[in-house]
Amino acid sequence: MLYYKAWLESRVRFLAAGAVLSLYCLTFVQRARLDFPPALEPTLPYTAHVWRGIYNGLDMVVFIIMAALLGLGGLERERELGTDGFTLALPVDRAQLLWPRVAVAMVEMAALAAIPLVVVPWTSATIGRAYPAAHAARFAILFATTGTLWVSAGVLVSVAVPGSYASMAASLLAQVTSAAVFSGTLRAHPSLSPFNVMNGARLSLLDRSTDLFIAPLPWITLAAFLLVSATVLAGASAISRRRDF
Repeated sequence: MLYYKAWLESRVRFLAAGAVLSLYCLTFVQRARLDFPPALEPTLPYTAHVWRGIYNGLDMVVFIIMAALLGLGGLERERELGTDGFTLALPVDRAQLLWPRVAVAMVEMAALAAIPLVVVPWTSATIGRAYPAAHAARFAILFATTGTLWVSAGVLVSVAVPGSYASMAASLLAQVTSAAVFSGTLRAHPSLSPFNVMNGARLSLLDRSTDLFIAPLPWITLAAFLLVSATVLAGASAISRRRDF
């Protein structure tokens, strides 16, 4: 029941994000009938065109934002709606209320990460172009793994910052701050940046002419991201236990 409850709370955000990402990927590829190759780069490979527009474009930005928003909600939001009394009366502790929401948000985030994997190779074939599904799958893994950081941050903010709008603003501010730090102070260490790892930017993962993978995925870095996510979620759980609703 708690998993279904978490789904009901987040389904509008998830379905809206899925529709936006799917429509963007579909539209971007279909537009390639007319605007590819670019007039100023007539020899640009189609795979590089896709990387620029999707994996390093608007799709990435929307995914990061929506992954964080999927982590929002929970008892703070229910208190505003006046339904927290019912939820707290259920025969479960607060950790048991939190983890189903986390699990549902992670599954939804992974589904969003897989949208380009489904849409891009298939739609490309319909316009006579080819994008390797194996490479799209690797990007999906990178998006989904780094996405755990955004979801975890959203969960932490949702239990630490009272108010739906305040927690949403804090979540977005955390993303902007992270982007500023990794592009400024930590710019000399691109492998530490989840923004770079998501799409291979400034790393040696990709052939810079085709933007296809020429190296294995950075499994150690991805494992570190998962560990950070688990630590953040543990902190969120500890805060939730101590909150007086």
